[in-house]
Amino acid sequence: MHTSHHGVPRESTLDKLAHNDAAERFHAWTAPTRPVEAPLVRRRADPPALPVVHLARARLLEQLDAAVSHPVTLLCAPTGWGKTTLVASWIHGGRAPGRAAYVRFEANCGATAWRQLVNALTAAGIAVDPSTYAWSNAHHHERAVVVLDDLQHVTNHTVLRRLERLITRLGDRISFLILARTEPPLSLYRWRVRGQLNELRTDHLALTQDEVAGLADAYGVRLAQHFRYALWHVTEGWPAAVSVILSAMVGRHEPERMVTEIILGEAGLNEEVGLTEYVRREILQHLDPEIREVMLRTSILETVCPGLVEALTGSRGGARLLAQMSRANALASFYGGSHSWYRYRRLLRAMLRAELRSTLPFAEERALHRAAAGWYAANGLPSDALMHAIAGSDWVSAERLFVQYWPELAGSGPRAMAVRDGTQPPPDIAERPMLAFALALFCRDTGDLVGMSAFIRLGERGLGEAPPRVQAEILAAMRLAEATAAEHPERAAEAAARLLERTEDAAGEHVYADFTDAARAVAHLTCAGADVAAGRLDEADAALELGAELARKSGFNLLTVQANRLQALAHLSRGRLSAAAACARRVLDSCRDAGIAESRNISYARLVLAAVCRERGQLDEARFHIEESVSADAEPDPNGWVGGAIAVALLLFDRGDHAGALEALEPLLDSRVGTMPRYADVTARALHAELCLHDGQLERAHSVIAEVVRYWPGSEEPLLTLARLHLADGRPSAAAQLADRILDDGPGSLVTAVSATVLLAQALRQLGDLDAASEQLDRALRMAGPEGIRRPFQGHATWIAEVLAAPSAGFAVARSRELEHDDRYDRAVAAAPTSPAPTGAPTGAPAPAPAVAAPTSGAATGATADGLGAWSAPAGAVMADPLTEKESQVLLYLRSMLSIAEIAAVLSVSTNTVKTHVRHVYRKLGVSRRRDAVRRARELSLI
Repeated sequence: MHTSHHGVPRESTLDKLAHNDAAERFHAWTAPTRPVEAPLVRRRADPPALPVVHLARARLLEQLDAAVSHPVTLLCAPTGWGKTTLVASWIHGGRAPGRAAYVRFEANCGATAWRQLVNALTAAGIAVDPSTYAWSNAHHHERAVVVLDDLQHVTNHTVLRRLERLITRLGDRISFLILARTEPPLSLYRWRVRGQLNELRTDHLALTQDEVAGLADAYGVRLAQHFRYALWHVTEGWPAAVSVILSAMVGRHEPERMVTEIILGEAGLNEEVGLTEYVRREILQHLDPEIREVMLRTSILETVCPGLVEALTGSRGGARLLAQMSRANALASFYGGSHSWYRYRRLLRAMLRAELRSTLPFAEERALHRAAAGWYAANGLPSDALMHAIAGSDWVSAERLFVQYWPELAGSGPRAMAVRDGTQPPPDIAERPMLAFALALFCRDTGDLVGMSAFIRLGERGLGEAPPRVQAEILAAMRLAEATAAEHPERAAEAAARLLERTEDAAGEHVYADFTDAARAVAHLTCAGADVAAGRLDEADAALELGAELARKSGFNLLTVQANRLQALAHLSRGRLSAAAACARRVLDSCRDAGIAESRNISYARLVLAAVCRERGQLDEARFHIEESVSADAEPDPNGWVGGAIAVALLLFDRGDHAGALEALEPLLDSRVGTMPRYADVTARALHAELCLHDGQLERAHSVIAEVVRYWPGSEEPLLTLARLHLADGRPSAAAQLADRILDDGPGSLVTAVSATVLLAQALRQLGDLDAASEQLDRALRMAGPEGIRRPFQGHATWIAEVLAAPSAGFAVARSRELEHDDRYDRAVAAAPTSPAPTGAPTGAPAPAPAVAAPTSGAATGATADGLGAWSAPAGAVMADPLTEKESQVLLYLRSMLSIAEIAAVLSVSTNTVKTHVRHVYRKLGVSRRRDAVRRARELSLI
């Protein structure tokens, strides 16, 4: 900007062109070729100051470090997701590569947005040539960063076109960070196609559970791990909501109670801590009135789809409105399924429900529930139809729905649905037992087990002392549902046996022919669940096979979901990881099709997937599934919460965070042995003993595991832990005997068999018998290969590498018969060095006999290398291009479960070097996969 001789500011060329389309077209001919000069009044290029309580988010700062290599980085998320704070923290921390300009656009800025940008660039010392858009004062190879905050306020098309041109022409020298609540109307697709756009959205900006814990520490609020997880779950990592809640907890007694009340959706508490006002002013107030009305009316739903939007609002553009909501502030996220479901954020939906109750008459809210019930019933979703019929006080529809779908409703297991106030049963409920049973299921799905029992007893009295056969069958099904909801496997098995008896009596009296199959399916699946919980896997397999077939024949979808969940648990208990994962994913797919976002079936399926990933060494994926399984229920079901806590503890243990694992286990260790379900009791105590072992408390570890072995004598996991304790005590013989005992008894799980075999190999190595150790290790690898089991091998890279690389007498004898005609074999044997006694072996243990094998790193001689190169393949299977010494060495490690990085660490070389050797091995063996390379190498007798 220049000044006239009168001292009046004169607009620069860029300012003029920002307001003049005609001038923009004429720009190339008339614009001067000098850079933009500084205005009289400069706008500071510094980002805003950081909050008083601030959490440095290292993972996101590192992502921004990498993002500046792209011309454009888009941070798109609703208000309160920490976009500005993140970028400000990044710039204040000196991580920006060079000069940094920051501009925050004002609301309704119009054409003045370009002036704001020019001022920010000039204040940062970035001069832009108006004719070429070149950075005229840049040094050689210098880069800069320009932050465009609140870009959603820029609506002037001319400014947007010029901004896009500026980004396109300067993207190779300047990185543009765009912060917006909605996706800006720029040609983002072009940058996406060219790979020039990096995006950070709500999934990236959401707080992780560790970050929630860190923020709680910053506020000085101490929360137990379960409540931290619950807070993370209900807020879904929304930074502003977490900060508001934690700041309200400061100085309060029982902060956990506040988490519970927020989960329950207490409107008064939300008003007190400021959540309601924040949502009302920062989100709802800025929404389009039509979208705001749709969100309020559909907040009564767990998930929403276009058909439901039209049924509840009378609008004909349900799909358009939901897509618009998904794009606008990401208030609704696409969930999937056959009906194109969307899901509101949990905390936002709780606020919307509170707003609905304060603005909509109760009668009109009941009408919304009735409309929803009609849509669900018409689309074959009886569980949701029943819930909304009761919430809408439509007692006739509720009674009819229960009579039509009682096997599916009673046998599908409890849902995690929001509590709905204001629903009172009709005065004649005592004379309507079927309605009482329907209300019992409503109580079950909203977490009120006391109310469920009361309504079942009320219905039982309404049936009388001698009810008809079908009604007696329904009563037996309701008692089974009660036992299942209370997580009592033994009671549930007894109720299942009674249901089978009642079903046989009423087989010919059902109105619907498929009710017999459905009721039998419920009974057999319940028995299978009790058998799985008790570890009776053979009985569970038989009951599951029959129950799953009956569920499929009956055509009730939720029973099929139940069957898949139990099959996933049974397969996991057997160590059939691929089958367990497939069944668990079928559960998730079926729930998604039905629009179910929160249920025990989903939580258990996620825990199964987490266990599968953990056994395969995929710890990041395991953590994802565990976080998705966390329940925000104020009073979670016993087994679900216990299973989640154990899964978290196991994951932290595998990651080496022993203190975190012990913290996750603490709530479970206060109970006596035998008070938890068998799996939970055994796993938690065994892990506790492992933690004591790692902490050096061997006596305490022995005491813990001895108590578990006494109480659960048939369990294999405590015996495995006891064997590890013997190894730590220097008693490999006792460890080998325990491992042999487990293997001789025929372990029920493949994972247990692999773990026991690895333990046996470790014990044999300590005893100095490397031949037997190598044989057992090879056996374990063969068992683990088909299912990709890796966990039993992790943390043992050193001794596994020693066993695999050490010469083996038995190996030499086997090879001598094949190669005795070749005198080069004798040269190789003579050149091979004798292996020293393994570390930890007893004094005087015999050294293994020399044999032909790949020598350890740094121990090779020229003769050995020549010998290995000469006889890489036996007679009759000669390779055209023999393996080199290093390639043969890498091939030996390929048959293990060691990763490329672990192999590189053992060999003391880089990962890229190992990858190069692996590629050469694949090429010479004519394969493309690790498993095929090991198989081909065995065929050629290379390993």
